[in-house]
Amino acid sequence: MGKEPDKKYEAMKKIMDALEDILCSYQGRGHLSVYVDLDSLALFASLIAYGQIQVENYRYDYDDNIREDKEAERIYRELAPQTRWRVNQRTQIEPIRMNALKQLASLGTPIYKEQIYYADTGSVLVCGEILPYEIFQLFTNLPKVKKLYVFPYPFREGWEKPLYFSFEPTEAALEEMRKYVERKMDEMCRIIREKSESLNGIIPEVDEGDSF
Repeated sequence: MGKEPDKKYEAMKKIMDALEDILCSYQGRGHLSVYVDLDSLALFASLIAYGQIQVENYRYDYDDNIREDKEAERIYRELAPQTRWRVNQRTQIEPIRMNALKQLASLGTPIYKEQIYYADTGSVLVCGEILPYEIFQLFTNLPKVKKLYVFPYPFREGWEKPLYFSFEPTEAALEEMRKYVERKMDEMCRIIREKSESLNGIIPEVDEGDSF
């Protein structure tokens, strides 16, 4: 009996570590970690462990000459002004994004709607880092989204070919995500109210006629 909790912990820790590798794989400025928010990470890992979120991985051939692919370049250039993507900066992330767009070309024409969104298939592409709570917000704020594709950093030690992953939640999982986001928003509003009340009398009121 005493071994059972250890096995459950090991299984959950394995999922959490895998999520760290998938969702937060890009190093450098602004690098994230799924472990900054254990509550949302635990819920996300639990939904995966109990089959409420279906996860699949796909191997693909990374095209080192993707800049010569006119269609991939056209799609990238059309999306760039809607995002913070830069064009012709010769950075490593540019061809990574173009490769991702090429892999998902069969999903339809992408547009930018908080993320790269494929309306025809209700899919979202993330080529970068995203935290579990942000995934919950994505599915909550964009109810037509049914599937999330994540492209981790492709040049990983031990990978013969790069991988990308899809996450497809059930209706039950979507409901859990929605309730979690609502609960966190309620908590935030409560904290703001409490902080505002505690500051009454400490921060002096400013008359409309006063100027700085």
